[in-house]
Amino acid sequence: MTRVSSLPVGQPIWFDLMTPDPEAARAFYAAVLGWTYDVSGPEMHHYAIARSNDAVAAGIGGMEAGASYPPAWTVYFGTDDAEATTRAIEAAGGRTLAPATDVAQLGRMAICQDPTGAVFGLWQPGEHTGAGVVDEHGAMTWCDVNTRAPDVASAFYASVFGLRHEVNNDGGGPYHLLHRGDVPVCGVMPMTPEWGDMPPHWSAYFAVRDVEQAHAAVLANGGQLLHGPFATPYGRIIVVMDPQGASLCLIQLAPHMV
Repeated sequence: MTRVSSLPVGQPIWFDLMTPDPEAARAFYAAVLGWTYDVSGPEMHHYAIARSNDAVAAGIGGMEAGASYPPAWTVYFGTDDAEATTRAIEAAGGRTLAPATDVAQLGRMAICQDPTGAVFGLWQPGEHTGAGVVDEHGAMTWCDVNTRAPDVASAFYASVFGLRHEVNNDGGGPYHLLHRGDVPVCGVMPMTPEWGDMPPHWSAYFAVRDVEQAHAAVLANGGQLLHGPFATPYGRIIVVMDPQGASLCLIQLAPHMV
């Protein structure tokens, strides 16, 4: 079990889901990932903190009625200063979609868009410091941005968050890795014509003990398989969609990754 007191700023530290039916989404992820929940009151719009083996794992919140965006998982980068980071994002060619605001005493949040069109979040920790567990069943383990301009995206995130960029061909094609020091923290996936007209987006990955069992649980609880299972040097992956329409990746980590 990999427990963390806090993840470093300048890299992804939190995933959360915005969905039109939070109660149904909580039931789905409980069945697939074994989550339990701390559900807040109306003052926090009933936002739920998901727990894996009693450690803070992710968040689930409700979309506003008539929202113009689809159900989706958002990847949040940690920052010491959300306003300064939004200025850096804009200077590097990105956009601020929702400026930094306080979320009670928990922290400050902003929503931004990179120059290639992918949306991501910023989280300036207060009482909430991000995920408390990684790389085990039900916990966040990886994320990557899928984009048709991987060089632009890689340069953008490296510049804004002080990351080191390299290209990896272990999987048979170019995959861009962003490192904090020597540690890879997220990836950049080139979108080929096979992706069709899907817009650029971030993908959240959660670890599972057994990808075939996870696949069965997804289907049994109203989800869909979008791609896979397929093998990578890092583990076996499926891309799935939950019953409300949000996609995510589930990975059975290779032994050397655990």
